[in-house]
Amino acid sequence: MDPGVYFRFLKLSLTDNLFQELTSISLPVLTLSGQHDLLLSSQYLISKTMFLKNYSHMTIPNSHSSFLVKEKTALLKEIVIDFIKSNTQQLPSLKNDPMKILKNWESDTAIDIQKDFHVHTPSLKVDFLYSFSVYVNGQLITESWNKRFAQEILLYLIFHHSISREQLCEALWPDVPLSNAKKNLRVYLSHLKKLLNAEKEEPVLLVNRQLISLNADVSSDGLDLLTDLQWITEQSDPALKFKEAEQRLHQLVPHYLTTIYDDWFLDIRVKIEIILLDLLIWMKEWLCENGKVSKAVFLLIKFIDLVEEKEFIYDEIVDCYIKLDNNEKSEYWLDQKMRYLFE
Repeated sequence: MDPGVYFRFLKLSLTDNLFQELTSISLPVLTLSGQHDLLLSSQYLISKTMFLKNYSHMTIPNSHSSFLVKEKTALLKEIVIDFIKSNTQQLPSLKNDPMKILKNWESDTAIDIQKDFHVHTPSLKVDFLYSFSVYVNGQLITESWNKRFAQEILLYLIFHHSISREQLCEALWPDVPLSNAKKNLRVYLSHLKKLLNAEKEEPVLLVNRQLISLNADVSSDGLDLLTDLQWITEQSDPALKFKEAEQRLHQLVPHYLTTIYDDWFLDIRVKIEIILLDLLIWMKEWLCENGKVSKAVFLLIKFIDLVEEKEFIYDEIVDCYIKLDNNEKSEYWLDQKMRYLFE
């Protein structure tokens, strides 16, 4: 962005009377911010708007507010559509009752956020690439994760950061009637809040009538993998792309992302496997174009167990051995492919 345009935008953001204008709006309002916004943090927006009627705020994980449309296009579309649908039948209310809104806040620290939005945000580290572990402000929490869907709910929040009760119920318990799922969810959230918020000055899990969200600087080995792979695939320099991909693949071992087997989680694993498969095929083709067919074969064989759909890797290995005029090896790997397909 042109520096002049940026600083004009910054000045407008800091001097605009947006919050005052929001008080005069009787229709439902949704604001969105990025998790990594350095100018207007989510805590600040919540503190300035918590008394407003018909107001909702959502924090978008791994994004910056200025670039939400570009970074999270699909997610934004889903959020906006859900917000419109959920508020279509609601009649506007002209009466702004701050005390009634305050009662909707189940978190005892909501007023503390308003008093000082500079309070240090808790750190939350959730590893789930190979095994499940949770650290809050560096302290390991070991007990009760197998009870009341605590593990499943937390993992879903790690990927979505802020979500409505309806969306969470539909994602985790699609076969349970929504009314029953929401009743059960109250118990599950109470349990999860005790795990994450116990003896913490600033709550990690925020729950109100509409939204469930994480109030933390989140890190995770699983998120790191997804971010790294997406970054690698976007590189335009082939040499750099190959180097980074090879290094990241060497850090990965088979049987990753087996923490839970919910459909939404399996979809993420499939997404990662597709990226890995595309990367492996690209690396093979780039090596072959540069006359390094033998290295391409070695790479494919070494990393074949990183993907479930191995038939495509078998095809690439056979193709390499055909290029090397090694009929014996090409027939061997073709036989391996057939054995794999009929197992």
